[in-house]
Amino acid sequence: MKPAITSLLLLLLLQGCRGGTPEEVSGNETRDAGIKIPAIDGDLAVAYRLIEEGDTGPARIRLRGWMDTHGEDARALFLFGLAYHSERRYARSTEWFRRSLDATPVYPPSAHFLGWSSYYLGDVDTSIEAFGRHIKMTPGEGDSHYGLGLLALDAGDLEEAEARFNDARRLQLDRPDRIDGVSKALVRMAELDELQGNRNTARLHLEEAVKIDPDRVEAWHRLARCCRRLGDDSAAVDAEQQHAAALRRNTPRTGFPE
Repeated sequence: MKPAITSLLLLLLLQGCRGGTPEEVSGNETRDAGIKIPAIDGDLAVAYRLIEEGDTGPARIRLRGWMDTHGEDARALFLFGLAYHSERRYARSTEWFRRSLDATPVYPPSAHFLGWSSYYLGDVDTSIEAFGRHIKMTPGEGDSHYGLGLLALDAGDLEEAEARFNDARRLQLDRPDRIDGVSKALVRMAELDELQGNRNTARLHLEEAVKIDPDRVEAWHRLARCCRRLGDDSAAVDAEQQHAAALRRNTPRTGFPE
């Protein structure tokens, strides 16, 4: 079975078109910033699809051939990094995302994925810097705020984490293609609520998360536990049943924060 690649789903989300082809999701101006994202087309689109299907070796061979002819274009360097990222070979992927960021024209998703690869490596400083750089290039995108929120949560800075998760929710709330990003931000906001003893508020955030994204398995699990702790056993049983149903409907997600 070929692995699901949450990173590629995020790439689609970053371009504002969930489920589109590379031609459809690239070559657009980034939200609120006016930066033109170079299109992933031609042989690069073929390599993109190979990565999406888990055929990362053939994708890298195709990308090397393309770069032999066209040079070290930021898009090809990004896709090379993405191939390693999808294999969870984060040390290798960071090398290529860095090279992509040094090339022109700029390809903003490289900064976002450098943030995630560095996060998984435990390189906090690089992750913060990369997510911050992505936000500067594309200030209307919420998922890098989510990444910064996770880093703040890991550091115990609950105030900063709350602000970042709120930004992630706010920036994606009016975009139907971003329900995944909104729901996972709400789950983390509920986690913060529980850490601070605010279980009623946590419940409200979790109920909002499952309302907009009924397949958010973690949200149902947390909601069941929260209701149980609040003494609402009936609601807890219902959430447990919904959790089981969501598991049956969906291939379990990787569990990656991204």
